[in-house]
Order: sequence, then C-alpha cells, then structure tokens
Amino acid sequence: MATPMHNHFAFGLRWRSALVLPFADLQADERSLCPPKALDVTVRFGETPAHLADAAGGTPVCWEAAPGAALLAVPDVARYLVREREIVVELDGGREEDVVTFLAGPAATALLQLRGVATLHAAAIEIGNEAVVLLGVSGAGKSALAAELVARGHALLADNLVGLIASGDRVAVLSAYPRLQLWDDVLPEAEREQPTRPGLKKYWCAPARFATEARPVCAVFLLQSHNQETVDVLPLPGSSAFETVWRHTARRRLLGALGQRNAHYRAAVALARRPFFRVRRPDHPFGTANLADQVAALADRVAALADEIAAQRPSAPSAPPAPPGDRCAVPRQRQRPQAGPGSVWAAAEGRGIVWIVAYPKCGTTWLRAVLTNYLQDRDEAASINALVGDWNASARNEFDHLMGVDSSDLRPDELVRNLPRYREALAEAVCALPPVDAGRGGTGRRYFAKSHEPFEGRTGGPRFSPAGTIGVIYLVRNPLDVAVSYAHHIQAPIEQTIRRMNDPEANDLPAVRRIMKLLPNPLGTWSEHVASWLDQCTVPTCVARYEDLLTDPVAGFGRIVRFTGLEWQPARLARVVEQAAFARLRAQEAKHGYGERRQTAPAFFRAGVAGSWRSALSRDQVQALVAAHRPMMARLGYLQDAEAMLAG
Repeated sequence: MATPMHNHFAFGLRWRSALVLPFADLQADERSLCPPKALDVTVRFGETPAHLADAAGGTPVCWEAAPGAALLAVPDVARYLVREREIVVELDGGREEDVVTFLAGPAATALLQLRGVATLHAAAIEIGNEAVVLLGVSGAGKSALAAELVARGHALLADNLVGLIASGDRVAVLSAYPRLQLWDDVLPEAEREQPTRPGLKKYWCAPARFATEARPVCAVFLLQSHNQETVDVLPLPGSSAFETVWRHTARRRLLGALGQRNAHYRAAVALARRPFFRVRRPDHPFGTANLADQVAALADRVAALADEIAAQRPSAPSAPPAPPGDRCAVPRQRQRPQAGPGSVWAAAEGRGIVWIVAYPKCGTTWLRAVLTNYLQDRDEAASINALVGDWNASARNEFDHLMGVDSSDLRPDELVRNLPRYREALAEAVCALPPVDAGRGGTGRRYFAKSHEPFEGRTGGPRFSPAGTIGVIYLVRNPLDVAVSYAHHIQAPIEQTIRRMNDPEANDLPAVRRIMKLLPNPLGTWSEHVASWLDQCTVPTCVARYEDLLTDPVAGFGRIVRFTGLEWQPARLARVVEQAAFARLRAQEAKHGYGERRQTAPAFFRAGVAGSWRSALSRDQVQALVAAHRPMMARLGYLQDAEAMLAG
C-alpha cells in the first residue's frame, strides 16, 4: 500500500511529506511565496547509508555532513538523510511524534542550510509588517515572550528555528510554521494540544495569528537573565552583535562541511546591522510565580522599541529579498571542507580538559580564583567574574551546538546516555582550537571546566570520558560545613538542605516546570557523589580536602598545580593565594557583584572557614548527617569531631 502524502508550506517551500508535519497546510495557503514551478521538498521513508562519502570531521556528534548532503542519526528514533530537495527517513523504533520533532527541527535546519538559507536558534514575531527577532539560549524565554506578543495581537513568524534570507543590507525572516513550542509553566493546561515528544512537558501550541509571508527585520533582541532585580535594555554594538548572531546560529558546525559558511556569514552581517539590543531580566530559579509579570514587562519593552524604530525610519521598509524556492536564495559556494580533528587528541599530549568537580559549596570557586591568578601572574588580582572554568559544561547551548540536536527535545534518560559522547566532542573541539584561544585559563593547551556532577549516576554508566581529559581535580569538604554553606547559597532552611544531601534523587537544579539553561544535574547523596569519584579508575583524579587547603594553602594548591602539569613556583603561588583570599573575594563581590550568585542569596562569598557547623547546627541536625554518611565521613577524617560533639 502506498504511503499517503501530505502537502505543507513552510520557509517559502512546498513540502510533500509522508509524515504529518506541524507546518501550514498547503491547500489553505493562497499567498505562496514560491511560484508553482518551484520544486517542493519531499519527505519520504527509505533506507539511509551507514555513513556519507567524503564526510567532514569536526561535525556534530549526531551528524555527518558533506557538500550536498547531511546525515542525522537519533538513536531509537530515526535516521534522516537530508539533501537539497528531499529528506529520507529511516525509522529506528521512534514514535511518529518523536520522528516529526527531529525532522521539523535539526533535519529542516540542514535542508535550509543546503538551500543557502541562514538559520538561527531564535523566535520571530511580526510587529507592524516587520520582523522582530528574539535570540537567546535554551531557557532564556524566547518562546514565552513570543507567545505573549502573539496574545497581544501580533503574528508569529517562527519559533525555535528562524530562516533568514539576505541580499546586500536587506535581510528578512521567512514564515516558518504555525506552531509555538511552549513548556507547561507558561501554557495553561487547557491549551496544551500535544507534547512535542512523549515524556516531555513541552507542547505544540497553535498561535492565534500567523504571518504567512517573509518580513524584513526591524530589530533584534538578545534575551538574557542576571541576578539583579532590574530589567535592562541596552544597545549592542555591531561587533558584539555579529558575534551574538554567530553564537546563536542553528547547527553552525554543519555550515563548513555543507559548503554554506559564506552564505550564512553574509546574512549574519546584514542582521547584525539592524538595531540590536541586549535584554537582561531577573532570574528567579526557585520560583516562577512572577514569570508572567516578567514576560509581560519584556513584551512591553520589545513592542515599544519596535514601534519607536519603525517611527524613526524615514521611508517605508524595503521589500524582503527573494525567498529560497528553486535556487532563488544567495548563490551557494561549494568548498571542500578541511578534515577536522581526529580522535588522536589525548591527555598524553598535554592538550585537553582539566575538570574542576565537587559537590556544591566545597570550594570550586576559591580553587578557580587561585588558578586564575596563578596563570595570569600579575600584581593585581584577577576579576572574580573572569575566572577559569567560568563556563559550565552542563550548559544546554554547548550541548546543542556540539551534539547537533536540541537538548530540550531529549528526555532526561536520553540526555544522561549522551553525556559521555558530548564531553568527548567537547574535548575534541577544545583540542582543535589554536593555542592562543584554547586555554581560557591562559595555558594555551588546557581548558578548565567545572561540574557538580557525580562521575557515575544512579542509572549506571560514566558521565565523563577519558578521551581528551587531562585530569580531574575533585574537592571534598566536611558535609557538616557543606550543609551550612549550601543552605546559605540556596536560601533554604538547614533541615531542608540536609534532606537534600541525604536524598538519592537530589538534583542541583530547582524542581520547576520550565526549561533551565543548564542540563539536569543529578547529585545523589553527598556520600554517593564523593564515592563516585574516589572509587573510579577511569580518569586521573587529584582529590583535595577543603580543610587541608585552608590549613596549608601553598602545599595543598601546589599539589593541584603540579597535577595539572603547570610550572611549579612556590613563591608565585604564595602570592596568588593572598590575591584569592576570601576577604578579597568578598570585597570584589561587594564592589562589582558576582554573576554566579543565586538571586535569592545576599552574597556568594560567605565565610570561607572550616568548623562553622559547630555553632550553626543542632545536635539533631548533626546526627541526621552522621547517620546518613558515617562510612564516608570516617574515610575522609570527618567523623571523629562529629562524634565528639554528639557525645558531649
């Protein structure tokens, strides 16, 4: 029996598909941008090759790419062979909803790139016959803001995947498809049509208004959050604007292999010349009660600025460039991609990642401050807002970029299974950078990255790979002091914090219903976390006790410096330990603020001492921690003082 075909319209293209896509119905659209002779895109079932001939190295983990074709493999869902005019789908056990989600996202992205269309991870809204582009990492609030603007009478142009066409200084957003992808924190239950995938709390939602024609870009807004109470809207200069556009390119690692880097570059330059703004809103990680008010306030600012920009323009907006039907986009330049780095990058070569890992509030920031000052070797202390390892390896946008699929489209179990592959890809990407860029810590060969994850989760399997890993610095601290510091950090009662430290299902992220900028970060209990690192033999690990670093910082940090392979200079280290003293760190935070402080906490740097638990914890609280962690406390030398207190 022949597979029934469905006709759709999206991105200025006619789609004929064996799957029902969340695109506009072609028959219902009488204002098609492409002439009837333009060939449609065919989506059909079929066999896909195991690999592409002449596939380039350095492409995302889930992808292979070569000039003219891309191959996406989503385990247990489907494989997608993408060419300029067709997408071949080979099922791999996935439900139809799963298959459609990855086709409408990453597979459609590759197809647009093959046709010379620039692609952004963004949303776009029609305001006054022009397009407003909303950029931001996953969790920044693009879709929520787009939904609010649609509710106010504006029309949706695109959500999640924005296609740009450019000609000279003209740049326009293509009409994508009439669906928003909203998480359940911003979508009333009655409006949830269907989840994008079973097991996810992200839903397809039909907007009240949808723009069916391309619109010239009026302005671009970069959405960010910070730990202040203000909403800031500031212009972004052109150089920063271009970098921002490039960072928010959807599947940008495919561009070189597909031969489309130049076409995308021209569109990015044109977009960066539009009025460009950075919007920073308060981030309340432990509650979403004020989320609706925040989104409404942002919508007020964005709509007002768009109207103001349109009013100041001396003439009517120029017509958008031609849409991408039948080779009408910017001419493509085919260039054979250079082979990317192979799998030969190894810690033995001294290139790779040094992981800084600990259970929360065990001293990683202090260690990073010492390492930063040691690497810089200057008379003035390094800024606490520019420390090595300031980038978090659990950031969703890094995962999305390196893996080639959106982490928000993966279930938690799928994310966990992909973490080792992601970190291998991360190490490979770091080792491929020029020495001047590779070391955020300034070494040129070592990239410091932080994490609060255990080595192995409760579901089994390591989360870290030895490939590209120089080593791991693992900090431990008396759990009695951890409870005091952690409670201050998250602004929670100590009893609640102790329950979290004793909970096998504990997570370092709050249990909210919205997507977070970080990947799920399961901790397990304090003992499980520590044991996962102390007992593994997969990656070289230097274990350091927080208390020992306080007692003799030059000796303790010296052992860490030597472990990383840095040059050992005791006098230099003694000087930088003073530069990173807690009093100085606190003074910097008071003067300049600290970006990693949670908004609910009055300060990040609190005391930096050992033994504060003696006056801060009750006997019952000490007993609760000792009962849960006695073997590990004894192993690390923390039990004797606790038992002495309980016996007194």
